[in-house]
Amino acid sequence: MEHEHILILSGGNSSEREISLKTGQCVYNAAKSLGMNADLKVVHHFSDIININFSPYSYIFIALHGGYGEDGRLQAFLSAMNMRHNGADYIASGIGMNKMLTKDIAYSLNLNTPSSLHYHTSAHPYRYDDVVKKVGTPFIVKPVSQGCSKGVFVVTNEQEYLQSVKEASLYEDNLLIEQFITGKEITVGILAGEILPIVDIIYENPIFDYDTKFTPGRTSYEPSSLNHDIQKVIQKDSLKLFTHLNIHDYGRLDFIIDSSNKPYLLEINTLPGLNEKSVYPQACYFKELTYDEMIRIIQFQSLALQNVR
Repeated sequence: MEHEHILILSGGNSSEREISLKTGQCVYNAAKSLGMNADLKVVHHFSDIININFSPYSYIFIALHGGYGEDGRLQAFLSAMNMRHNGADYIASGIGMNKMLTKDIAYSLNLNTPSSLHYHTSAHPYRYDDVVKKVGTPFIVKPVSQGCSKGVFVVTNEQEYLQSVKEASLYEDNLLIEQFITGKEITVGILAGEILPIVDIIYENPIFDYDTKFTPGRTSYEPSSLNHDIQKVIQKDSLKLFTHLNIHDYGRLDFIIDSSNKPYLLEINTLPGLNEKSVYPQACYFKELTYDEMIRIIQFQSLALQNVR
């Protein structure tokens, strides 16, 4: 691994660009601290990547979030170039970026997900009363393929419904209308094929939205307070989904736990944020790993997996 020449890609042109820039810098700092031969390149459009001379590099660390960096396009391109990289392959990336596909896969594996409707803005919108009959009230409106809780709205009446559809559609045409479940939000990570300690996400807002996630002091992370038996069930289900999608080096699942301790899968993150204070590194800290150790394991594991493919 010490002979690898690593290229870290960050930036992109998705709504998560700002977070990607932070991830890229943190990964680069860790790589240098570990004595790795690493370069950091900030990109914008996919054409920037196509024009990169990859010949000096033996490994690509994808620090992009959302858009072409996480939806399978970059992963497919790197695969065609025979370039090894971190994270899921292009198939799992495409599934993970699409919340509807993720729900379908989870359902096939007997994982609970909130009741939902798929809405495309080119179609006639669902009547508010019909939505309420299907998913109850309040409910969530959000884009199918955005990360970092961008464009997520809690809806309690018809006026809010119409406004939320209008605003969420600014991000994309495919929207997910989903049952709003109150309860404890948790996250479950995987690292090198092992499930990490479950993390409770503590916040006061009705939903874990972008501002709540990234405004200092508005969110805290703690080792899960769920009882041992419930944690074991969630970890088992999480490993089942990760394994089904062939995700082994690292990734993250988000769940909501209702008042009866029933877990509902919210989404999968195939390239979770790696800012030093993000929730995925927090799970690693609860396993008594340092940030640098986490980066070393991610790279080592992804290299090992792709060397045998």
